[in-house]
Amino acid sequence: MDQGVAAVWAAGLAGLASAAGAAVGAGVAARGVRMQALQARELEKQTKEEERRLQHHDWRRQNCLAFQAKLGEAVDALDALMDALSDGESLDEVRGRLRQAEGAVLRGHYDLVMTCQVAELERISGAALRWLEQTLFAIDALRRDPAHVANHDSPLSQHCLDQRRGLLGSYEMFSKALPQVLPVS
Repeated sequence: MDQGVAAVWAAGLAGLASAAGAAVGAGVAARGVRMQALQARELEKQTKEEERRLQHHDWRRQNCLAFQAKLGEAVDALDALMDALSDGESLDEVRGRLRQAEGAVLRGHYDLVMTCQVAELERISGAALRWLEQTLFAIDALRRDPAHVANHDSPLSQHCLDQRRGLLGSYEMFSKALPQVLPVS
């Protein structure tokens, strides 16, 4: 009977050990599933954050490209006004177009570039605004004195051309800085 009792005890212990092993195995498996779920959620969170970051970067880039286009339109309107002035044409239409372009550049600086919070582009667009304003002042002075319009070597004509070159320089600086500061993602 001692051997029988010992066999029952041994079988009981083996069953208990087997059940305990199964329980431990189930616990480890459940922990593994929880870890996988946590890792999957973390990966999903990182993916969403990266997607938001890329969308924000693209939004900033599109804003700056829109400002660049507005600045280009202002330069075109400025050139049209200078051509009309030297050709002796009516300035009403081209002057109105230039004033609209000036307003668009001013709004674009604050609404498009400043909201992107890129210091280098803010500095360049601010300089472009100053150059545009100075060029408009020079053109107004030139327009008031028609003798200088015909004489391209006059100091007033040269000043107007210098201001225009400064504006074009700012446009080029903005165009070159944009892909460096906000590269295509």
